[in-house]
Amino acid sequence: MEENENKNNFNVNAEEIKKETSEAVNQVKDAIKSADFKKDSKEAKGFFFSFFKNPLGEIKKATSSADNRFVKIAIIIFVVWLTILLVSNVLSMATTYLFGTFGSFSYFLQNLFHNVFNLVKTLVAPVITILVLSGLVYGFKKVKNRSFLTIVSSILIAKIPVVIANAFNLLVLVSSHFIKITSTFAGFCNVLSVILLFFTIGNLLEEDKNDSYFWKFTLIMGIFYIVKFVFSYLGISL
Repeated sequence: MEENENKNNFNVNAEEIKKETSEAVNQVKDAIKSADFKKDSKEAKGFFFSFFKNPLGEIKKATSSADNRFVKIAIIIFVVWLTILLVSNVLSMATTYLFGTFGSFSYFLQNLFHNVFNLVKTLVAPVITILVLSGLVYGFKKVKNRSFLTIVSSILIAKIPVVIANAFNLLVLVSSHFIKITSTFAGFCNVLSVILLFFTIGNLLEEDKNDSYFWKFTLIMGIFYIVKFVFSYLGISL
């Protein structure tokens, strides 16, 4: 009996994944097609104001809603996150290989493939992070009454502190003296993100009042950190 219960803790199959992925792609396409820059910008500003005022309240809304509003906000967060990483890496690359002490155009070309490969690994890391966490939450959810895209959107919203930390890290490009400040702030933001993930995943699993949820969250994050450890050998930092 206990063995069957443990097996059912992670309940997902290939057909469900295929169906949810297809629906998620279609929803994202619909959200992009129906985008109204002026209206969406206004909604996004309102969301971020409310989020910083009451993050747990906004996360509760996001985890229980199938509204495209949160999908669009998640897309904005994701695009901003990737843009910050792209700008940070391109500027760092230029500083080192073009404008550094030994920088030159030929030096830049010699290391072009290496730099582009590192850039791709940097940009793919957030994608893997969100997909792995979302997949684990979806798999551990007993009743599949939330779409995969709702889970992805909610996880992305919980990652807002990490995005802010990445933006703050741009100060290092101005001066290396900022590195102690930015690294400390990044650590603080990572803690905030884990706390937000705790409540986000609890809402998604609908086990926020369940005494066993702490250990389920620990198991989910434990599996994620095992995946993180494996990807570190590929030079991808999740």
